[in-house]
Amino acid sequence: MLMNGKNVVLSNKIVKGRYSFTKEEQNFIYNVISQISKDDGDFKEYKVSFRDIESLEGTVKNYKRFIGFAESMLAKILKIRDESEHETIVCSWFSSLKHKDGNNYVLARFDPLLKPYLIQLKEEFVQAKLPVLLSFKSKYTSRLYLLLKSDFDRQKKHKQNLFVVHDTDDLINQFEMPKSYTVRYSLFKNDFLNKSIDEINEKTDLKIGYLERKTGRKITSIEFCISHKEKTESQLHKEIEETKTLSDYLPYGLSNTTIKILLDEELGLQKHDLKNIFEHYKAEDIEQICDELNRSWNSQQLMSHIAFFRGKLKQLNKKKTENLSLNIESSNFFDVAPRADVIAEAKAVCIYDDEDDYFEFLDDKLSAKEITKKECDKLKKAYTK
Repeated sequence: MLMNGKNVVLSNKIVKGRYSFTKEEQNFIYNVISQISKDDGDFKEYKVSFRDIESLEGTVKNYKRFIGFAESMLAKILKIRDESEHETIVCSWFSSLKHKDGNNYVLARFDPLLKPYLIQLKEEFVQAKLPVLLSFKSKYTSRLYLLLKSDFDRQKKHKQNLFVVHDTDDLINQFEMPKSYTVRYSLFKNDFLNKSIDEINEKTDLKIGYLERKTGRKITSIEFCISHKEKTESQLHKEIEETKTLSDYLPYGLSNTTIKILLDEELGLQKHDLKNIFEHYKAEDIEQICDELNRSWNSQQLMSHIAFFRGKLKQLNKKKTENLSLNIESSNFFDVAPRADVIAEAKAVCIYDDEDDYFEFLDDKLSAKEITKKECDKLKKAYTK
């Protein structure tokens, strides 16, 4: 499972390379690059699951489409100019992509020609946080961010502000933008330049400004001013949170079996899942569920490990509801706002992030008369991830 604290590290030569992908395909590549370890001596098969892409990017909703766009990237070309070797490298990003029927992941292996540009980089490379790259709305924003960050990182120990010039035609060709951007500068400026810079300034550690340079009457280049933002207290806190691993969210004293089950990739729990689970349930109840799941782990009758786990959490919630004996039909309090207790329960059983699962969960609550029709409608209307 992909972790939020992972970084994407790649050679500046790839950053300056020429290629064109959809944002979806581009983010898939970032996910795979983030799995390369600094100690790797060669490429291996890197696992990317449907759940990883769906949770981190938030756009892919169909598994067949996930497989389709993954396979389509084998035909996409990357062009790198290596001036030190006086050569141009043209290759695909991946040499192979494998997926087995019934599995919700693919195994990707990079093309061997990319090894000098992704493995054991010592100099002339750029590093960016994976969640930042995935958060950009435009596929061009991450390209511009990596390009300007590579410029800035080369000298950040010496200069607080960096001024760097890039020709507009070079940017258009390098990022493979529409030809109309060459003909009409207003399209280049409004659809690419301003939008990308606004996103970078809003979401990253860099602050970007720019000046337009002319040759005659025509704008032919952009002079970027790049500086580093001072980190706020909330940003520092967020960075600390991102460095935490899954095991950091487990309370002290859990049994080895419980730890093994909760951290298993087949279960696919993420940081916020573990945080919500132990905020809402007793550790001994979770240990009992994990013991039951461990005994049934290899059973042919067990169709899904996560479904078993969620089902047991739902049983715990049902007991809580029975013990409270709430008469929700006559309650006026919940006419004011959506049921916070129901939202908390959905998060605790790890289904709140999936709209279809969450709405099905609410319908089940309605059928069991644990919420009213009015409350169910309000909860669906107020749903946000």
